Amino acid sequence: MLGSRFLWKLFAGYAVVIVVTALLIGVLVGRNAASDQRELISQSLESDVYLLRELARPYFQSSEIDSSFQQRLWRLGQRTQTRYTVLLANGAVVADSHEDPSVMDNHGRRPEVLEALARGLGSSSRYSETVGHDMLYMAVAVEDGGDVTGFVRAAVPLSYVAERLVSLRRLVTVAALGGVLFALIIGLVMARNFTMPLRRITEVASAVAAGDYGRTIALERNDEVGVLADTFDTMTAQLRNHIDTITADRNKTEAILAGMVEGVIAIDRDERIVHINSAAEAILGVSSSDAMGKRIWEATRVREASDALSAAMQEQETNIAEARIASPDKDQVVQLIATPLRSGAGELEGAILVLHDVSELRKLEKIRSDFITNVSHELKTPLAAIRGLVETMIDDRDMDDETHSRFLVRVHEQSARLGALVVDLLAISRLEADEGGVQFEPVDLREPVAEAFRTLAPVADNEQLELKAEVPDTAVPIRGDAETLRELAENLVGNAIKYTPRGGKVRVRLAVEGALAVLEVEDTGIGIAPEHQGRVFERFYRVDKARSRQLGGTGLGLSIVKHVALAHGGNVSLRSAPGEGSTFRVQFPLDGNVQAGPHVTG
Repeated sequence: MLGSRFLWKLFAGYAVVIVVTALLIGVLVGRNAASDQRELISQSLESDVYLLRELARPYFQSSEIDSSFQQRLWRLGQRTQTRYTVLLANGAVVADSHEDPSVMDNHGRRPEVLEALARGLGSSSRYSETVGHDMLYMAVAVEDGGDVTGFVRAAVPLSYVAERLVSLRRLVTVAALGGVLFALIIGLVMARNFTMPLRRITEVASAVAAGDYGRTIALERNDEVGVLADTFDTMTAQLRNHIDTITADRNKTEAILAGMVEGVIAIDRDERIVHINSAAEAILGVSSSDAMGKRIWEATRVREASDALSAAMQEQETNIAEARIASPDKDQVVQLIATPLRSGAGELEGAILVLHDVSELRKLEKIRSDFITNVSHELKTPLAAIRGLVETMIDDRDMDDETHSRFLVRVHEQSARLGALVVDLLAISRLEADEGGVQFEPVDLREPVAEAFRTLAPVADNEQLELKAEVPDTAVPIRGDAETLRELAENLVGNAIKYTPRGGKVRVRLAVEGALAVLEVEDTGIGIAPEHQGRVFERFYRVDKARSRQLGGTGLGLSIVKHVALAHGGNVSLRSAPGEGSTFRVQFPLDGNVQAGPHVTG
C-alpha cells in the first residue's frame, strides 16, 4: 500500500501545504514574539526605573547617597540581573549596581540621559564601555518641584534579550515541528485511508481489463468512494453478463461458421480480412494465421474473390460471380456471393463473401446433360431404324416375302433393343430416385445368383462358352432386394458372355469373407485397357461402341451394377488387362456372421 504513487503524490501535496503554512506561521509568530519580548523587556526596565526613582528620591532630597543605598542597589542588581545606575543632574554617577561610582566617568551625555532630560523618559541600545557588552538602557529624570535633580537608569545586556529571543524561537520551532510532524502523520493516515479504496478499485479495474470479471471491490463505506465501489461492482457484474452473452453468441457463430461447408470471409472498410473460416481456407488454399489483417487481394490470388468484394462495397449491393480454382488435387468451380456489411446505423462497415463449392453440382449438371444427350441418341437410333424399315415396307407394296420377313425381324430386334433400353433406364431411375422401388428384406444371395446363372446358361452354351459357378453350401444372408440383386448378377454374367470369344470361360464365384458377401464374375474375354477401367461404370460409356451395339448392349448394364451395389451398402471393383479377361468383384455386408466353404456347380 505504501508503494502507491498516488498516495505519495497526495501526501506530498498535503505535506507541502503543512510545511509552508508552518513556516509562515513560525516566521510570523517568531517576529511577533521577538517584538513582544523586546517590548516586554522594555516595559520591565521602565517599571524598574520608575521604582528605582521612587526608591532613590529621598536620597536626592537629602542631597546625599550613603553607602547603604549603594549596597542595596548592588544586591538588587544581582538578584534581577539588571544594572542600576543613579546620576546627579550634572551627569555624575553617585551609585551603580555593578561598578564603583568613583571610577565611572560622567554619564550626562549618554543618549538615554539626554532623552530623559528632554522627555522625562529615555532609552537606547548601545555598547557599554564600562561593562564591555551591548546593553539596553532605560533612564528617567528625577524631579523636585519642577526641577530635575538627577536621573536613575536601568539596563540589561542585549545578550540576555537575545537569549530570551533564542529560547522563544526554539520553543516556537519545537512547537511548529511537533505540529508539522503530527499533521504529517495525520495526513499520511488520511491519505492512506483515502487511497486504499482507490488502490483496491484500481486493482479490480486492472483485473477486469485483463478479463477477470469475477473480482469485486466490496467496500463497506457510506461515502462517495463506497458508492463508487458499489457502482463499479454493479457495472462489472453487468459487463460480465454482457461478455458471457457475447462470448456465447460468438462461440455459436464461430461454431456455425466452422461447421459450414460454405467458405465465409469477412472484410472491413479497408478490405482487410477480419474473419475466415476453415472451409474458405480449404477452398482458397490460405491459412487464417497468414490471411488475418491482410487485404483480400494480398491473401489470395483468386482475383474473382477480391473483385466480387470490391464490387459489393462500391455498388453496395449483393454481387454474384463464379470462379474456377485449379489445384494439384482437383479443379473446383466456386460460386462467390459478396454482400455489403452495414452497421446498426446503416453505415458501410465492410463486406462478407460466401464461397460455395458447386463443382459436384456442375458435374451433375454435365452428367445430366450428357445423359439426356446419350438417351436421346440411344433412343433415336432404334427408332430411326424401325421408322426406316416400316416406311420402306409401306412404300414398297410389292416387296417379296423373304425381304418383308427380314425387315420384320430387324424391326423386332430394334424394338427389343428399345425395350431393353427403356427397362434399363427405368431401373437406373428407380435406383437413383430411391422411391421405394428397392424393398430391403432378408435375402439369401445364392438365390438371385443361381437364377441369373440358370437364365444365362443357355446363352453361354449357344456361344460355346464354359460357364461355371462356385457357391457355398450354406446361406449367404444379406438385406436387400432380390429382384435388383438378380438384375446385378445377370448384368455381370451377361456382360462377361458378350465380350468373351467362343471357347472361352466364365466363372461365377460367391463366397463369404469375414463380414462380407463377395460375388466375383471372371471371364477370359477381350479385357479392358487401364485408361477405360475408371469409366466403364458410367452410363452409356462403351469401350468399343461398334462392338457393343452389334452385341445389343445398352451401355447401362455396369452402371446398374454400380447403383445396385451402392444401394445395398456395398461396392464394386474391376481387375482387367487387354487380352487376358476381366474380373468384376462386388461386396455386400452380411446380415449376420456366416462362415461357409466353396461349392462348385457346373
